[in-house]
Amino acid sequence: MWNRTRITNCLPIVCLLLTLWTKVSQSTGYFELQLISVENVNGELADGECCDGPRSPQDRRCTRDECDTYLKVCLKEYQMVVTTTGACTFGAGSTQVLGGNRFSLTTKNNPNKIDDAGKIVIPFQFAWLREFSLIVEAWDWDNDTRNNDEELLIERGVHTGTINPGDSWQTLDYDGPVARLVYRIRVRCDENYYGNKCNKLCVPRDDYFGHYRCDPSGTQVCLDGWMGPDCRTAICRRGCNLLHANCSVPGECECKYGWKGQFCDECLLHPGCMHGTCNQPWQCNCKTNWGGLWCDK
Repeated sequence: MWNRTRITNCLPIVCLLLTLWTKVSQSTGYFELQLISVENVNGELADGECCDGPRSPQDRRCTRDECDTYLKVCLKEYQMVVTTTGACTFGAGSTQVLGGNRFSLTTKNNPNKIDDAGKIVIPFQFAWLREFSLIVEAWDWDNDTRNNDEELLIERGVHTGTINPGDSWQTLDYDGPVARLVYRIRVRCDENYYGNKCNKLCVPRDDYFGHYRCDPSGTQVCLDGWMGPDCRTAICRRGCNLLHANCSVPGECECKYGWKGQFCDECLLHPGCMHGTCNQPWQCNCKTNWGGLWCDK
């Protein structure tokens, strides 16, 4: 179940497209597991053998050398009875060798800080289902070839549950027949994805197509000076007569044809009008004691 997916047996052009898709595709979120500590007091494997060498004839303890412990993780859909074989439908990961029989990855000066060497990140590209099955395995690294990989297994823990995306960790403690594993897990949405399923997309922008940021729930919030759908409508200067003006940039007041003034509330007289007024553009209403077509008599 730990084999990585390979692109094989396809036409050259199909292989190329699949490879390019793999490189540019973006996850909607990721599952994180961080190992905290391992306790394998006797340095044994799951089958009862020692990780390295035979047992001591005196006390039957494994004394030759310690295990070279590393972690494997398999994440799959929720199952009432978890099968430890088969595909890891949500993804899988592993660490390097982290320590021997007993070790802790917490920092001495700060117990809340844990070494990232024991962190496994599994990205996903689907709406997070909240329910999941998790298989966590401790293994012994050995360069020698063995007929059965299971001979190197130290401990296998299974956990099923529900988890919502967020920054907080959930600590789990598995105390198995051979070893005790303490680790923590969480699910986080990728950048620009929101919601309890990490499937709500909101990409902040400040260009022709919109002027907004995204709040913690993924809702668009207009930047100062913008309003409307996708925040594409500029808010004109305060006091601007919107019947006679418009604006393409916040704070402006661009007069329509036939109007003038700071707030575009002054009409333009008819060309040639001398002593007249207007209520609408191009009028020439003569003032008292003036007459004529252009109010010039």
